[in-house]
Amino acid sequence: MKYSRKKITKAGNILLTSKSEEEINDALNLINDWRTNHLQPLKVMKRRLVKLLEKSKISPILISQRLKRLTSIVYKLDLNPQMGLGGMQDVGGYRAVLKDVKDLYKLKAILENTNYYNRFEKCNDYVENPKPSGYRSIHYIYKYSSKVPEYDQLKVELQIRTKLQHNWATAVETAGIITKTSLKSSQGPDEWLIFFRVVSSLFAIKENLPVLDEHKDNTMQELMVECYNLCVKLNVIDTLKALRVTTEHLEKQKFPGDYYLIHINTEKKGVTINVFSKSKYELATQKYLEIERKIDDSKSAVVLVSATSFKDLKKAYPSYFLDTSEFLNALEKINTNCIKLELIKTNG
Repeated sequence: MKYSRKKITKAGNILLTSKSEEEINDALNLINDWRTNHLQPLKVMKRRLVKLLEKSKISPILISQRLKRLTSIVYKLDLNPQMGLGGMQDVGGYRAVLKDVKDLYKLKAILENTNYYNRFEKCNDYVENPKPSGYRSIHYIYKYSSKVPEYDQLKVELQIRTKLQHNWATAVETAGIITKTSLKSSQGPDEWLIFFRVVSSLFAIKENLPVLDEHKDNTMQELMVECYNLCVKLNVIDTLKALRVTTEHLEKQKFPGDYYLIHINTEKKGVTINVFSKSKYELATQKYLEIERKIDDSKSAVVLVSATSFKDLKKAYPSYFLDTSEFLNALEKINTNCIKLELIKTNG
């Protein structure tokens, strides 16, 4: 690696504790350079994943990659101070969203039984053992080997999840904007946290997966009633629908490029996109840092991602367009079924 783990951790600590503007700027530039170095491993690993999926005849809903946002890096360091920035394993991340659990487990078996991914370091299965928040996905950490010092030994994270799990995660991130908290890290208003845990277990039942421990004694009908009541109390459906960003003006553009810098203003519900070719990746990451330094985290967000078209971009990162339409479709079906069940019970 170009930078030692110790040096990166020191830069992260400066970011968290220093009051010197010069020190912070130097740390930011170093961190951004280190973060940028993850683009090459990500590109190679994602390409290998695509080939593996094609060979295995698995058709993913989408494949995407991103560089972790500075705000997310700082937040994670605050939550895990003992980890240190040098120990962070998901600064570079790529993701495959699969049609269903069958495809998910097929890919899981292939990933864990092939020498194709011989740099494998660790697996966290949050599908069989979901996080307390209700989050479900399978995470793999890989260490990249290269003759180029900048890329050698860098770690990247692969996430694989089903479409339903992806819809849930998107809604949690978007709702976090409403509450101005990190709901996905179990931080925020209790009722919103309870709501997403209940929906997680209902989605799990639909996919024949384990419900959360707290719901093991609940029937599906009881969870549906709780989901419906919380939906009404929190006005979930109307609130999430009202958040959506208008993108018609963007959809008319072709957006030829490889890297997309998405800057969303959550207050004005507007989004700006800058497009960069592969050869301009350094300019893209410089612009990324420039915007990160200026924005007010409570009113806007920025992320650098890779996609082949605007359509794929929106599909891969719906939370950055405040688009929870697929989650809402699933939620409305649950609520409709709940009402039918209650009517049947009432009319006995």
